[in-house]
Amino acid sequence: MWWSALVLLAGAPAGAQRQPGWDLRIAERVDLAAGATGSLTIALAVDRGLTVSKDAAVIVDLAPDPGLTVKKRRLGRGDAVDPEADAPRFAVSVRGDTPGDHLVRLHVRFWLCGTRSCWPIDVRRVATIAVAGAMVTPQIDAGITAPDAGRIEQEPRRLRR
Repeated sequence: MWWSALVLLAGAPAGAQRQPGWDLRIAERVDLAAGATGSLTIALAVDRGLTVSKDAAVIVDLAPDPGLTVKKRRLGRGDAVDPEADAPRFAVSVRGDTPGDHLVRLHVRFWLCGTRSCWPIDVRRVATIAVAGAMVTPQIDAGITAPDAGRIEQEPRRLRR
């Protein structure tokens, strides 16, 4: 009999991150331009027959690195896209203030319920927000005459020694 338990353990993939009955799905990387706002999606997924308790709190705490701005640092079920869903999903508005890769640390707490009982779930994850530098668009002088309109001249660059 002991060998059957060993076979079950050996059959599990070594890098499996998914927990039995539930999963927290977040984008590993969100790309933004400096000064732009984007959305970080956080979704709780549960197996058939399970739900996230509607009687207990769902708490999502966000800790963004300097260089990022979020409107709210603590979200609850009422902040979800569909607060009445069996597994809530959140769309967090994030603004990239300074270029570079920045982290948003998430601490999520909820109660996972079956038909007869519920279990507390406490999970931490990290998402990366990549903020690209501001794009510079060339400005065309309104005083350019028609023959020169299609040509923008630049001074040759010299290498410094």
